[in-house]
Amino acid sequence: MEFVFAAVILSGFVYLSVRRNRERARNAPVRNEIEARVSYRTRLDRASVLGTGGFGGTRGVWIPLRGPKQLMVGTDAFMISAPRALREIVFTGDESAIAISQTPLGAAGQDWIVITGQAGGRQIRLAIAARDNLPEIWQALASTGVTQLPVAAELHHPGMAYGLGRVTGWRRVALAIVVVVFLMFGPALVLFIARHLP
Repeated sequence: MEFVFAAVILSGFVYLSVRRNRERARNAPVRNEIEARVSYRTRLDRASVLGTGGFGGTRGVWIPLRGPKQLMVGTDAFMISAPRALREIVFTGDESAIAISQTPLGAAGQDWIVITGQAGGRQIRLAIAARDNLPEIWQALASTGVTQLPVAAELHHPGMAYGLGRVTGWRRVALAIVVVVFLMFGPALVLFIARHLP
């Protein structure tokens, strides 16, 4: 039984590693071009990706990227990297759009730049925020040729689904392990308790 538990954990790590390596390999040409011609680089205070569904009910929920985040802007593309979250999202300027929005999350009334575009072969919405240099970030992104939209829809959580929607990343794995362990040992535990009660 311990081997099954260890295999589940190991397969989770292997999946994350393979996903990260595929993402880095797919982004390599554009990433190398951005790094060779960096016109703007800054640290981001916050970044969130709009969930598109999957295990844990993340559709329509803004999932924050953990750890330090960095924006790197090249001549016609830009990249948001969050190494601790094992994410690297690369956008090309001509396939992306930016808009300003406000969110009820964190600091009340905080402005965010919402980026919508193709990254890694799929449509992604990413919201980024920085305390002091949001206008500079906007100008740097605009220099890559992105479409500039006036205002994005408000960023919000979809009510009651928010609590379950927060089950992401390592929480997903922990929830899955708890469910598997309960399903495996729950009936035996109930039988054991029923047989040994006076």
